[in-house]
Amino acid sequence: MGAVITLDHHGLTATMHDEILGIDVDLHDVGALTPSIAALAALASTPSHLHGISHLRGHETDRLKALVHEINHLGGDATETPDGLRIRPTMLHAGRFSTYHDHRMATAGAIIGLRVHGISVENIETTAKTLPGFPDRWHSLLSTHEDS
Repeated sequence: MGAVITLDHHGLTATMHDEILGIDVDLHDVGALTPSIAALAALASTPSHLHGISHLRGHETDRLKALVHEINHLGGDATETPDGLRIRPTMLHAGRFSTYHDHRMATAGAIIGLRVHGISVENIETTAKTLPGFPDRWHSLLSTHEDS
């Protein structure tokens, strides 16, 4: 998607340039990453096809349907396929991102909110399931982003 990933004695660092590139990838074995990757794909300048993830319809929510709805609600262009998602480049706009009480959906909304001004994520606290303290970290990132 255009990032440079480095692992050194300081830890893991992901560096991204201004442009996010779309991706065609089978996410079957890493389905939990799908909402985050879909969020990045919604911000990409080229199309994305995420496949091998039909099993995500049976999690806290139907994650595929929820992702399509939330991305499109923000002006995106996402569609479901039999085993995944297709996401095409568009300009997203401000709005409320519903989480369906699903921590992975909340993380997806937070990612979009780092790039699109005016995104509010419903029930961001649900992220505590996998990352306690995330809401404070996210708000800190947003305030740093707004100051620059």
